[in-house]
Amino acid sequence: MGTGVSVKVDLKGIEKKVSPTALAKGKLAIANQMLIDFTPFVPRKSGELSGSGQATKDGVKYPGPYARAQFYGSSYNKVRTFVFKKYTTPGTGKRWDLKASALHSANWGKVGLRAMGVKA
Repeated sequence: MGTGVSVKVDLKGIEKKVSPTALAKGKLAIANQMLIDFTPFVPRKSGELSGSGQATKDGVKYPGPYARAQFYGSSYNKVRTFVFKKYTTPGTGKRWDLKASALHSANWGKVGLRAMGVKA
C-alpha cells in the first residue's frame, strides 16, 4: 500500500535573483526608500539638510559637519558645546532615523525583495 510521490524542484532563475548584482540592487532600493521615509523627520529650516541626503549601497548619507550636529542634536569645539533644542519645523529633530524606522522599517525589507525580483 505504498504510494509514490515525485517532487520536481525548478531552480532555474534562483541564481539571477540572489546574485551579487541583485543584492546590490536590493540594498540601493532599501536605501532610497529609507531616504524617502527619513525626509519628514529631518530638520529643515531652509531645506538644505533634507535635500542633501544621498542613498548609497551602504545606506543613507547626509554630507557635512552640519548634518552630523543636527543628527546627534549637539556639537562642540575647543571652547564650547552647542545643543539644539528648538526645531523650527514641528515633528523634526535629532535621530530622525529612529523615528522613521519605528514607522516604516517593516516595509524596507519588502522593497528590497521586490527590487531583487523576489515576490514579497
